[in-house]
Amino acid sequence: MITLFHAPGSRSVRIIWLLEELGLDYELEVLKRGEINQAFIKASPFSKLPTIIDGEVVMSESVAIVQYILQNYGEGRLEPNHDSEAYAEYLQWLHFGESVLIDPIVSILINKVFRPEEHRHEYSIKSAEKSFMKVIKTLNSIMEGRTYIMGDDFTAADIINGYTLRLADNLKLLSDAPETENVVCYFRSLQSRAAYQKAISDTTH
Repeated sequence: MITLFHAPGSRSVRIIWLLEELGLDYELEVLKRGEINQAFIKASPFSKLPTIIDGEVVMSESVAIVQYILQNYGEGRLEPNHDSEAYAEYLQWLHFGESVLIDPIVSILINKVFRPEEHRHEYSIKSAEKSFMKVIKTLNSIMEGRTYIMGDDFTAADIINGYTLRLADNLKLLSDAPETENVVCYFRSLQSRAAYQKAISDTTH
């Protein structure tokens, strides 16, 4: 059984969401602020979440973990056939949420949440907000007529991007303006999924 180290709001939400979508059993090790968890320190020397232990396998990169779980337990679910033309597009979207989409959000988080007010850099915040809106407007046009990021079928790429959009939503970066409404509608549909609700519920953290 997969053991997942988890902390509230961290990228481990993605892995809970995936495991719930697949209906897989797993053991959750919840890390509490201020407490030292020796098993986590041993498994993740860089202290990064998520971290999983699956037999002799130890991993701590969320997108890589998603690919590993799908390869070993997915049975063809939540991703296109590896021999299909759609698989290349799927891989691009799978990594998009942890690269292009999250980049300006991290800058905003650092300045608005993690830094004390006297050390916040307003220019960096405004620049990151502008960059984020440029990405969202482009994504909005791509999402026209799509239910999910790959079209009609829900995939693991939606889990990666859905978590990132959740960060944006928490920072009040999403609005129902016409130029972003497709993305917002997409995110709201992800929020309604039972596996998403389980991943963010108080019972899992």
